[in-house]
Amino acid sequence: MTASHGVGAPPGAATAKRPSPSRRIVDAAREVIAVHGIPGTSMDLIAKQAHVSRSTLYRIFPNRDQLIARVVTIEIRTLRRRLDKAIVGFTPQQTLVEVFVLGVEQAGANLAVSNVLAAEPEYFLRMPPWIWDILIQGVVIRLRNSGAEQPYAELCAVVDLMLRIAGSLLSNPSGALDITDIAALRAYGQKYIARLLVPVAD
Repeated sequence: MTASHGVGAPPGAATAKRPSPSRRIVDAAREVIAVHGIPGTSMDLIAKQAHVSRSTLYRIFPNRDQLIARVVTIEIRTLRRRLDKAIVGFTPQQTLVEVFVLGVEQAGANLAVSNVLAAEPEYFLRMPPWIWDILIQGVVIRLRNSGAEQPYAELCAVVDLMLRIAGSLLSNPSGALDITDIAALRAYGQKYIARLLVPVAD
């Protein structure tokens, strides 16, 4: 007698792996934010979108801020991966400009992020300090790796200012600079953002 492979399932058929509850919740949160923005996003809506119970949702993410922080953290990791592929052989100034360009491009293309900035432009300045620190430190490390010799505190201040400029542009997409025009965005970065990082005198 041969072993059964299950009704309707051919022998050797691979079973599709269902995303974990945590992944489904994060994906659902991104989708809900994209539609409703931060003000209209509730844990009930996220649980419904993720097809999980409220108890499961609150067991994994005790509150909405922690869940939104996870969504933001994933965006930061994606940005880092893109950045590391782009900045090979770059100078510190070129690296800073690339962070600016890729960051604005990625945030602008993400409905969840762009809707948050449109509805609550100050939200990202109110993020938990540890998320802001992770973002700044990640850029500082890449500036150091590209040869930046400025003191750590100075590099942190430069990155902080660059992020605030990027956030301001994203919060006002109808301004003079078309942030969907990557060539124009890069030219802006080369003209203004690169100047934030003053070369160390010999």
